[in-house]
Amino acid sequence: MLKKIRNINLIFFTALFIFIGQTVYAEGNSSLWNNGAISKVSDDKVWTITFNRPVDINDASNYIKVYETKDDKNVDINISEKDKNTIIVSAKDQYKNGQNYVLDVSDDLKDIYGNKLNKSVKYNFSIDNDNCININSYNDYYNILKNALEDYRSQLVLNIQDYDSKSYDLNVINNIMNDYPELRLGYESATGTIEYSNPVKMTINFKYSDTKQNLIQKNNVLNKKVQDIVNGVTNSSMKDYQKELALHDYVVNNAKYDQRDENGGIPDDSYNAYGILIDGVGVCQGYADAMYRLLKAAGIENIMVIGQANNGSGLIGHAWNIVKIQGKYYNLDSTWDDPVTDNGTNVLSHLYFNITDKQLSVDHKWNESNYPSCNSTDYSYSKIVSLQKNIKSTIK
Repeated sequence: MLKKIRNINLIFFTALFIFIGQTVYAEGNSSLWNNGAISKVSDDKVWTITFNRPVDINDASNYIKVYETKDDKNVDINISEKDKNTIIVSAKDQYKNGQNYVLDVSDDLKDIYGNKLNKSVKYNFSIDNDNCININSYNDYYNILKNALEDYRSQLVLNIQDYDSKSYDLNVINNIMNDYPELRLGYESATGTIEYSNPVKMTINFKYSDTKQNLIQKNNVLNKKVQDIVNGVTNSSMKDYQKELALHDYVVNNAKYDQRDENGGIPDDSYNAYGILIDGVGVCQGYADAMYRLLKAAGIENIMVIGQANNGSGLIGHAWNIVKIQGKYYNLDSTWDDPVTDNGTNVLSHLYFNITDKQLSVDHKWNESNYPSCNSTDYSYSKIVSLQKNIKSTIK
């Protein structure tokens, strides 16, 4: 079952507001300053601070501050971990438009080994919701929207040179979601307006299922869970096909298909990896997202496929994965390997593990021209079982 992504067509009207992201790097013997300049950002800016060593998150709350330049008044902030080396900082309330601030990372901040940061980092910024981003190419357009979705931004205002309605529409969000399925977490829809000026001004408003801070926290929890699972069921001595099998079996054994009513009864999280990996329940899109994140974290190239499948009553929207093992591609449908049973018992299946396009097309349908062809049987489940037996025999 798929959650529809709603990218409402652009409305040709007047647009307002924008922000641009900044990342602060505090590494080794150097600090990045903005040379006394004041960077303009949005009132809901989220800061990503990356260090060259793991940071003590408990220490971070004491030594990372944001304060108003005018009177040195501290801003109430949320501090969380994105990963061991990365801290996320956001204001509990929105920053004030027109106000100047300082992001201050003290050199008293320690890493997990007790070492202090070599130099303090201060970054000057102001809030300007009337600032626009200049777009000179489709690549600019794609990357700016991708960054906006990563930061759960509510609005973008773009000045587009050489505007072309076929290139600069909201279908780019579908392309971004196909390339980066993890960005589906929390995203609901986008609307846009256009002002025909020179350059053309476009405003895009994004809608999410929750607040930015809650989504950031949820994503951090999910990223940690993904890493814990990968570390728990795989190791560096395993082949990619062994890692793939271990991660597939973990998902099937630890999640159940969400059978609640699709018309309002299924929560948003069931459509993404959070439902599968944290809540233990989800639909096909959640299974595919969970497999995508786990495989990616294990270093295995894969993509999410959006198509249809026959559930016995007809074709319904469906999602699964294509996995690359030893240079060849295979279809992997973890949802259909976790069948719903009459008595509620959990069944682990491998009928849809590393199968070919020909095998999958019996009950699945997709635009095959949009995805790599899967024709190999080298790492089908039956052959993997044989490989495992041979490995055990060799060890004996």
